[in-house]
Amino acid sequence: MEQVAMIMESGSEPLRFPCSSSQQRCWFIDSLDPGSAALNVALRWELTGIVTDETVERAFNTIVERHEVLRTRFVEIDGEPIQEVAPELRLKLSVIDLRHLPEERREGEARRLAEGEAQKPFDIHDLPLIRITLLRLADERASLLLTVHQIVFDGWSIRVIASEFGEIAAAYDAGRAHPLPELPLQYGDYARWQKEYLAVEAAKHELYWHEQLVRAPYLEVPGDFEKPARATHHGVILAEMLSREASDRMEEVARQLGVTPFALGCAVTVALLKRLTGHTDIVLGTQIAGRDETDLEPLIGVFINNLVLRVDTRHARSFSDLLARTNETVREALMHQAMPFHRLVELLNPPRDPARTPLISVNFTMLKEVLQYRQYGRFRLQGVPSLSAGSLYDLNFFVVKWRDGWRMAMEYNPDIFREDTARAFVALWRTAFERAIAEPDFSLDALVPPERSTPALVVSKMQAVEGGPSSPAADPVIEAALAEIWEELLQSGPLSSEADFFALGGHSLLAVRMLARVRERFGQRIDPLVLFDAPTLGQMARRLSTTVTPKAVAPSVDGGLKPWNIVSIQPHGSEVPIIAINNTLAYYNVARAIGTDHPFIGIQLFDPNTPQELEERSLVDVARDYVRVIRAARPTGPYVLFGLCVAGAIAYEAARQLEAEGEVVPLVILADTWRPGYLNELPARQRATFQRAYRWHVLKHHYAQWSAGQAELADVLASYPKIRRTGILKAAVRLGLIEDRLFNQEDWGNRWFLPVLERARDTYRPEAFGGRMVLLRSEEMISGGLGDDMGWNTVLPRHPDFHSIPGWHAEMFQGEGAQVIARYVRPRLREISMTLLSPSRQAAE
Repeated sequence: MEQVAMIMESGSEPLRFPCSSSQQRCWFIDSLDPGSAALNVALRWELTGIVTDETVERAFNTIVERHEVLRTRFVEIDGEPIQEVAPELRLKLSVIDLRHLPEERREGEARRLAEGEAQKPFDIHDLPLIRITLLRLADERASLLLTVHQIVFDGWSIRVIASEFGEIAAAYDAGRAHPLPELPLQYGDYARWQKEYLAVEAAKHELYWHEQLVRAPYLEVPGDFEKPARATHHGVILAEMLSREASDRMEEVARQLGVTPFALGCAVTVALLKRLTGHTDIVLGTQIAGRDETDLEPLIGVFINNLVLRVDTRHARSFSDLLARTNETVREALMHQAMPFHRLVELLNPPRDPARTPLISVNFTMLKEVLQYRQYGRFRLQGVPSLSAGSLYDLNFFVVKWRDGWRMAMEYNPDIFREDTARAFVALWRTAFERAIAEPDFSLDALVPPERSTPALVVSKMQAVEGGPSSPAADPVIEAALAEIWEELLQSGPLSSEADFFALGGHSLLAVRMLARVRERFGQRIDPLVLFDAPTLGQMARRLSTTVTPKAVAPSVDGGLKPWNIVSIQPHGSEVPIIAINNTLAYYNVARAIGTDHPFIGIQLFDPNTPQELEERSLVDVARDYVRVIRAARPTGPYVLFGLCVAGAIAYEAARQLEAEGEVVPLVILADTWRPGYLNELPARQRATFQRAYRWHVLKHHYAQWSAGQAELADVLASYPKIRRTGILKAAVRLGLIEDRLFNQEDWGNRWFLPVLERARDTYRPEAFGGRMVLLRSEEMISGGLGDDMGWNTVLPRHPDFHSIPGWHAEMFQGEGAQVIARYVRPRLREISMTLLSPSRQAAE
């Protein structure tokens, strides 16, 4: 059951607040990788006993009503993020009943659903930023999946929302009002206070952090694979329980040593990094709760701040030596914690690299009693270890106290480390922990790093030497206008072409603000990551001076292929390529919205600009020719194929043929594509009813466009094939009644060969295909009571994913529609990337 949230009409205007420092960091990370699931907080709770679906949904809606931050989305004003709180928001619980499955299959299916839910992205510009799913496993046992975006939620919030849910649900189940008191303040009040506080307080700590980190190295544990050119944020969690003896003694040993359990765990992790890297200057990140006031404790929201710990281990021979130095570093960092991470990045202004997070690649945290095991009325609530939604870091170490002991977990990026390497890291980390608890004075040399094949060379983009042919000169008018924007934001004097944005003090938030003004001034939206490649005024001006259009690529293969046969719509990325059939220009915005991990290639069999007579052929034969061009672009798979309308049918048949030839085609994406032959299989009356409804639907749309002045009458008439064939439009042009131009230009360049392809589609009957299918349906398509699968269920091994996309037919690939498509497609692409080895990994293996 798909989850729905409704913004209730209350007549009240939404409230607006500044973003907190933690929210600003989340917002910037999202702007670099929109819709990334790495900022998801994905929780699993086990419910045993009696609790109804209605009670669960009502309890969560009460929590949303109590906490404004859960009704908050984020808007940009002059490049600045702002919190916007909806007056009311109603969540709809998604319920999936697994009791029909054999008992031995339920847990596996529940885990699969939990993994998918964890990696499903949010759009921080839209509500809701919280999702709830209830998996019914037995009559009195369920798994509750709670996913929240980190921009409104943190680790402390877990215990707050769990406690409130238990108290409220138990009260509603008993037929009484909930007992929770009104909150003393809301998150927006805190954000407003924090902005004023940090404006004064942060400056007091700048000297400490500058002296501590100004010459700090960027510490990385060498990976097994070359680091991707752009951060992928993929994550896998490996975990082990500390031995019962070590778990029982850890807090006691920490007290005896005069340190906190956090400092002890941090020192163990520093020891591990020292031994894995061979370095003595160890830099890692951590997070603090940031709730120093009692009034903040009952609030849901993101209060954490990221601290950077730099530990000098040069003279540490034993663990006790290292612990003393680590404890001192932690103590000093806490004394100077009133320095937001984004302000720290601005202060230090490190070199920018899209493959790396600023300042730190390794993180350590410790959480205690995240969720208590408690009885609430007729049900019990218990936490279950979470699944990875993705990671911001190469390695993220975290230790969590559960009822049965301390759980050590490490999240690693599988695009950087092999699984066997990661498991060896966890084993050595656990050994270090248990040695530190049993024998705090042990020699660090006793920690023997695992033997590894030669790790990949760590080369940062900031170290690379630029080369290649020179770029064309910038338009002087554009460069002058861009200089005005830079000079105002950077508060500088006149700038030369060589002026570097970051060297002049530009930072992440200023960068996004600058690009927002560029968008207003020039009408071009530029990815923030462009600044990494074009940081100078002249380089950025040259980017703006060049009209951004898909670039045709002439393949160096035999067979008489022309440059227009293979079009590189988005050339970057090393993941599975997305190959679109026809309609090449229409896909440009979709390709940009999906991002640069996956190359996006357009395949055309016919030159749109050279109409000619075509012989009648079967769609199977036509698809075979497309497969030849696909193999010219990419000789071997895996492939993801994409097609609109009749091109969708070609994409499906091409996928079948590639699969029959032994290639892997894990996914086809079809837009506005009914299964060929499906409508003709319907009973005559049902088919006629649907066709009348569809014609009326199209007519209403065209009339609305014409009435609103969004389309001229000639364009509306040109959309009907019968009218085009009569020659009325050409006669009207000759009489001077209408302008001499192409009418209804949507996909017009492809129309000369469409009739032949449509006739081939109409006689085509698809056979089975083994991969997955994503179905996109624009506002043009209506189901008419025929179901959302558009007839494809009968030839697929599993039900296709179905998504409604705003926009009319090919217009769904533009504007909001492109973003929505990307939001739905990216999770499937991530699944594919996690399942299939990339070429670099295959070579390594």
